[in-house]
Amino acid sequence: MTVQNRTDQPDWNDLRYALELARHGSLSSAARTLGVNHATVARRIAALEASLGITLFDRNPRGYRATPAAEPVLAAAQQVEAPLLRLGRQMAARGADEIEGLVRITATEVIASHTIAPALAGLQRRWPKLQIEIVVEHRTLSLARREAEIAIRWARPERGEIYATRLGAVPYHLYRNPLAADPGAIAAFDESLAELPESRWVRQSGMRQTIRSNSMLSLIAAARAGACAILLPDYVGRRYPEIIPDPGKPAITRELWLLVHRDLRKAPRIRATVDFLVPEIRKSLRG
Repeated sequence: MTVQNRTDQPDWNDLRYALELARHGSLSSAARTLGVNHATVARRIAALEASLGITLFDRNPRGYRATPAAEPVLAAAQQVEAPLLRLGRQMAARGADEIEGLVRITATEVIASHTIAPALAGLQRRWPKLQIEIVVEHRTLSLARREAEIAIRWARPERGEIYATRLGAVPYHLYRNPLAADPGAIAAFDESLAELPESRWVRQSGMRQTIRSNSMLSLIAAARAGACAILLPDYVGRRYPEIIPDPGKPAITRELWLLVHRDLRKAPRIRATVDFLVPEIRKSLRG
């Protein structure tokens, strides 16, 4: 696309579409975040490119990648977005004093199913007007953009306006069914999660990775049935009597954290949810 002189100012709504496509790299993922369909994202990006007279994204087999020409456009869009996001968080924090409304929590699959979900009955008995949405993601959702309001994650952010509460150190052991036909076989995450510490440990273990999935619950089911061994956090492994841990030193130990954006920390619905969940999660980690 050739550069032309343009007098039109870019539409902020179109800039939002460009930001999300740059962040996610695919039309469908950007569309889910924006609450539209992928055709709308494609149309708005095309309109913005026509308005600016430049190509903002190249498409390749792995998705969409921002071009060098897009860098100043995306930087300007982030500068526009930041105060709007801050205003939105501040307005959300100034809600009614009554503890009610939606709280969005993000966590990985096993954390969501083994620590958060079991605590929700007690949370709703205490605060019946709260509504909880659990977003299961390995990807780190943005608290600043309110993709989630509370995050349970395996690492403390090194930067950002985040209030972090340490939930505890979590040891991992190798678990297997004593009746497993092949004691040298192990289940592991697929390549999309290859950089996780537990995935690296499996690769270095010398065991044969016979089953792969992006779902830990599927891998656990295979291990329980005797198809393979599996590396699990102890708070998960000890819940299944069919599998037992290898004795001795933990294979790895990770730290679990609860994260909230500082602008939302004192919002009544967020504060009540955090104050309830922290001791419940710590209790579940101890078993």
